[in-house]
Amino acid sequence: MEHWEDWQKLYRHGTLVIWPPDEIRNIINTQREFNDPLSASICEAHITLTQPLLNLLSDTEWHQVQDIVKDFLAFEIRYGPLKSFLPYPCIWYDIQPMDQVQDMRDALHQTGFFNLSLKHTDDFIPHMTITEGLSGPNVDENLFDILQKQSSPGSFVCQDVVYIVPDESFYFLVKSRISLASDKSLHQI
Repeated sequence: MEHWEDWQKLYRHGTLVIWPPDEIRNIINTQREFNDPLSASICEAHITLTQPLLNLLSDTEWHQVQDIVKDFLAFEIRYGPLKSFLPYPCIWYDIQPMDQVQDMRDALHQTGFFNLSLKHTDDFIPHMTITEGLSGPNVDENLFDILQKQSSPGSFVCQDVVYIVPDESFYFLVKSRISLASDKSLHQI
C-alpha cells in the first residue's frame, strides 16, 4: 500500500457494488479490457453503489450494513443504452431503475461509514463503465459511435450487494456478498 497513489488509499477499506452475473460481466470486461486496459486491471465490470468505506467495519457496523441491504427487495436491473460524459472521457451503460439503486445508496450512506467528501457524491449517476479514458483508444464521439454499434442493452436480477476490497496491487476482489430480500416473481425473468 506504500506505493499506492493518494486517491487509491481512499479505497483501502473497500466499497459496495452491484456485481453483474458472470455472463454479463464477461462481455463488459472484454469491452473494458480493449478500450481501457488500465481501468480493467483495477476491477471487473460493476455498478458502483457506495463511496469507499472510511474505516474497516466492526462486527456491529457490518451487521448494520447487512440489515440495510436486507431491507431491499431483489430487483431487475436494465443496462444500456450507452451514454457518455464527453468531453470528459467516460463511456458507460445507463442503469435503470436509477431510483432503486440510489435509494439503497442513500440508505447506506446515512450510516456515516462512507467517505462522502469525494467528488460526485451528491450528483452520482448509477452506471457501468466501459472506459474512463485512462488507457486505450482516444475517448471521443467516434469511439462512442463504434461502441454503440457493438453494444446491446440487457438486464439481470440484482439479488445481492458485493463488498470489494483492493489487494496489494490495487486489484479489487470480492470479499463478501449480502443478499437482498427475495422477490420470487423476479426469478421468472
